Amino acid sequence: MKKAIALFICVLLGSLLGYFSAPILFMWVAQSSEPEMFTGSMLANYKSSVVCECNDRPPSEGVKELSEYLSILKGLRAQNQGSKMLAQEVGLGSVRLSTLESKLNQRVQADEDMRRGQEELAKLGWKDFSKAHLTSLVSQLNSEYKPFDRKSKTLSTSVTAQ
Repeated sequence: MKKAIALFICVLLGSLLGYFSAPILFMWVAQSSEPEMFTGSMLANYKSSVVCECNDRPPSEGVKELSEYLSILKGLRAQNQGSKMLAQEVGLGSVRLSTLESKLNQRVQADEDMRRGQEELAKLGWKDFSKAHLTSLVSQLNSEYKPFDRKSKTLSTSVTAQ
């Protein structure tokens, strides 16, 4: 009987140890075997929090968040010079930053960031990188990150007879 209890305790402790150590080990394995995929998923999570935060915060706080995001993107891009995804994110991030700076009446800095964004996207072969088009595109992309408002939207629709 004592052996069965000892075995049960060992199995229970082993299961708990495995339960808590498996995610940590998986992160290590994923990061070491597929660094691009791991970095991409972490970057996507960070981007969604920055963009969504920028929609809900005053523009001055959004400028700070986007500046930090752009510095991370530029650091990652320095490590991977040929990444078109990072180049596109840097370009669109610069346009996002420009729109927020425009709201704060920082025209010189907004124009400089818009120019940087346009240059990045032009290098990628974008056909239309005009200020109006990029501003519209970024606002449309940002709207996809807004949280769902349960009060103003209905989850089901009703059919009406005509």
